[in-house]
Amino acid sequence: MNSFDYNEFDNRVKKAKLLMINNDLDIIVITSQHNFRYFTGLDSHFWESPTRPWFLLLSQKNPPIAVVPSIGKTSIRKTWIKNIKTWESPNPNDEGLSLLKDTIISIKSGKSRIGFEMGLESHLRMPINDFNNLKKSLPEYSFVDASPIIWKLRMIKSNNEISKMKEVISLASDVFDELPQLIKIGQSEIEICKIVKKRMFDLGADHIAYMSCASGQGGYDQIICNPTNKKVSEGDILVIDSGATLDGYFCDFDRNFGFGKISDSSNLAYEIIWEAAAEGMNKAKPGNTCADVCNAMLKILNKNMPKNNDIGRMGHGIGLQLTEPPSIMIKDETILEENMVIAIEPCLEYAPGTMIVQEENILITKNGFERLTTRTPKKIPIIS
Repeated sequence: MNSFDYNEFDNRVKKAKLLMINNDLDIIVITSQHNFRYFTGLDSHFWESPTRPWFLLLSQKNPPIAVVPSIGKTSIRKTWIKNIKTWESPNPNDEGLSLLKDTIISIKSGKSRIGFEMGLESHLRMPINDFNNLKKSLPEYSFVDASPIIWKLRMIKSNNEISKMKEVISLASDVFDELPQLIKIGQSEIEICKIVKKRMFDLGADHIAYMSCASGQGGYDQIICNPTNKKVSEGDILVIDSGATLDGYFCDFDRNFGFGKISDSSNLAYEIIWEAAAEGMNKAKPGNTCADVCNAMLKILNKNMPKNNDIGRMGHGIGLQLTEPPSIMIKDETILEENMVIAIEPCLEYAPGTMIVQEENILITKNGFERLTTRTPKKIPIIS
């Protein structure tokens, strides 16, 4: 189970209830892995099995109610949740739907507003046919999007969450800082990433839920794919983007490494991106918007090397998921608040099909920001 004490989760539910009252929402039904963990503390990779849905019901006046398949009863009992209802599963003819409906009615019958995870960066982890049938069977109830309430809570991290994130970001930073002494020309992307993963586990990471890698002459053409058997050679730049976790909380930042002699243009692009990241971090403080941060970085990039970047955003929130709201992009007017944890991620495609990306993780503080990663070197580390 999660290492937080029960008060952490009780406080989250209390805050959710206040938001529900303010938004005239009677019930929220949680179905997805990370939101379920956020409110219960349940830590399980059983969610990788899609056979069974899981439900958690939050309401204005009642304690949370878990409606879960029978296989999960013992695990839920180990959390702070006391009200647990189960059904025998798998049961394709009625996968908890009748029990869920009865539980909703027991909380509040008649006209009510029920929130589900239907909006921004959310999803329903239940069959859509079941969801539609639930709506048909409860014609007096209004089904609405609860994701704004959930993200309003999750974007602001508690001290316990911040502590976990600082720890995992610190250990990943240590690994990247020592990596130039552990790798060499001629190794494959897979070999290098295995070194990174082993060192992260050695230092205390629980899982490496995400690790992308790419390399090429002077840069790379994407930043999302798994490492390959390609061997790094003279003039290559390699990027590794890490998503290690500790108690479910992510770090998400990358580091670049040059091999042998790299081109002047790639050196210049790297230094421009470093300056853009610095401007973005300096702009990241309470009261400014995500768009303000994005525009500060774009100003540096476009001034020095105007090119078309189509990444879509240059940063995002981090937490129980690798990427969370808000997005650092020109159309996101989310106002930054104290205790948000943000990835600052400028990107520059400085030649056709050749890009360089840098990423740092920061905490929004009362008056500005605290950088959680050790800073990307101003000059790209060279592996000879």
